[in-house]
Amino acid sequence: MSSTQIRNYVAELSNLKDQFNTLSSQSSEKLKKIIQTVQSYQTRMEPLNKNMEQLQILQRNLESCRLKLSQVQEYYRTGRELENTIRQGPTVYTDKFLKAMERIKDALAYFQENNPQDVEFSRLTSLYSIGLGSLEREFDGLLRQTFCPMDDATLIRLMDQKVSDKESGDGSITEDTEQMEDIPNNMLNSLRFLAKWMSENQSFVNKPQSISQGCLAKYCECRRELIRLNLVRVRELLRKAENPSSSSGTVSKPGFLPPNVRGRTKRLPGFVWDISGVRLINETETDELDSEHYAIALGVLVKLMQNECILLDRLQLTASPQDSQVLLFNIFKKGSSDILTEGTTLTRLMHRAQGRAEFHMVMSLLVVLKKFFQISDDLVSVLQGIDNVIIDFNQLVLRLLSQSKITLETYVQFLQQVTEKSSSNSNVVPEDGTIHELTTNALMYLENLLEFADIIGTTLSFTEAGPQATTNTLKYLTTIGQNHAFLENKFGEYLFNAIFALMTNLERKSEVYSEEIRRMIFQMNNIQYILKSIYKTNIHRYLLSQDREAVAKITSILDERKLFYTRCCADILHLRPFPESCGSSSIRRRKASQFGSVLLASVLSPNLNTSHHKLSITNNEQSQEIMNEHLTKVSFVVFFPNILLSLLSI
Repeated sequence: MSSTQIRNYVAELSNLKDQFNTLSSQSSEKLKKIIQTVQSYQTRMEPLNKNMEQLQILQRNLESCRLKLSQVQEYYRTGRELENTIRQGPTVYTDKFLKAMERIKDALAYFQENNPQDVEFSRLTSLYSIGLGSLEREFDGLLRQTFCPMDDATLIRLMDQKVSDKESGDGSITEDTEQMEDIPNNMLNSLRFLAKWMSENQSFVNKPQSISQGCLAKYCECRRELIRLNLVRVRELLRKAENPSSSSGTVSKPGFLPPNVRGRTKRLPGFVWDISGVRLINETETDELDSEHYAIALGVLVKLMQNECILLDRLQLTASPQDSQVLLFNIFKKGSSDILTEGTTLTRLMHRAQGRAEFHMVMSLLVVLKKFFQISDDLVSVLQGIDNVIIDFNQLVLRLLSQSKITLETYVQFLQQVTEKSSSNSNVVPEDGTIHELTTNALMYLENLLEFADIIGTTLSFTEAGPQATTNTLKYLTTIGQNHAFLENKFGEYLFNAIFALMTNLERKSEVYSEEIRRMIFQMNNIQYILKSIYKTNIHRYLLSQDREAVAKITSILDERKLFYTRCCADILHLRPFPESCGSSSIRRRKASQFGSVLLASVLSPNLNTSHHKLSITNNEQSQEIMNEHLTKVSFVVFFPNILLSLLSI
């Protein structure tokens, strides 16, 4: 390339450079102007932006005011729009009624916070209170629709239902008890929903209401009344079972009660089953105080209490265990109060009967104590936490034990001290020396006590168990009941004392007779009857558990009386024992046969001085008359073989 061309290119580049510099300076000036313009525009827009924000805030406030105004207007319209719905009640459309109550509650919250002096607030409060009252009535109606008294078949099953196993010690509620009332779940859900809604929406009611009031008060009243009606029906069933001719319907059928429900045994002298038939009873105190009916009703009450616990657990009406205990106390207090009152009356009437020497009536208390013995585990379990009720039951059982013990011990003293009364034929010793009425009545009394052996053992020993016997008597029954050997021993000791008290009294009664031989006949007849009776009735088993020589002691007393009697007979007949040197054994047997013939003749012949019985007794006419009068009695024939053997051994 030539130098000329190079210079041309350089000149062209220089020209382009100048043009670029010119354009650059122009662009820079324009950009500066644009920036200045933008800055100026931005400065002028800032007030506008602030104005826009304020406008938006105003717009939101206006919208909020409009909505709140609309809501306030709705609150003011709530009373007028819902008054008819509230006054009609929830009988048809419960959901619609509850939605109306929710609207009223929201309106009340607004007026209470903003304008509690507004007349509309008073109107809404009145409507809300009316609505709650309607809901309570609806809840009450639903309760009556859901719950009703148990039918006779269920009550009979409860009377026959066995108590929980004491040895297991769990006191749990059995499966049969859980099926006591078959209530649909939808009914329970409705009750639960209404109760929960009402307990959570009572803040605008003028009168204060706690968790145990309102609908729960209705629930308590309903269940409490059902327990009362069921117990009344149980008593009616038991009365009709004893008088089937006066009953009708199902209960008139033979055997409608289960075999486990105890029937009446033979009535005893001086024993009153129906306490209302006892003398000195005020008819206004009680219509019926039958101890067996009372005991059965007591067992049914425990089952009903267990059912209430199960039902309350299913409904879940309370928020805490403490609330549940308060609710159960309100349900139990009526039925338990009636039972406790009757039990106290039983002890009071027993005290009166004891003063009249009607000791057999103690079995009325023993029947009740036996039931308490059986249900003590269940009763303690179901009343756990309900201290007021369980304390009352403990005190009742303590009174029953105390009165029973006093009566049983007094009866032993009575057997030992009761005297003969010439004005009453039933209390005079028999002229022929046979069994005294006191002996037959006492053995019959002791025989009927056998059914309550463990109960009597507990009764006689409860004060020996320490302070726990009085602080929690029901638990004491459970604890002491596990020691059967100890209870049998205590009962055997009581029988032993009673029998020996009777024998002591009989020995004193025999002194009424002027002749010694008649005294012996009287004592032997009664002791022999006692021995036969204790073997026949199994009393001897309890006597031997207390003392292995108990029966032998009674037998030895009888043997002593027999020996004394044979000697009296020998003295009267002027018979003498055979010395060993009297001759051979055949000679002694021949002479013994002669003595036996004399005794047999004295029994069978009206006169002792016959021709073939003149054996040196003509000189004792008084002895002849005594033998002629007494040894001819049938009672002597019982002991005649033993007398002969005794004479042979003298």
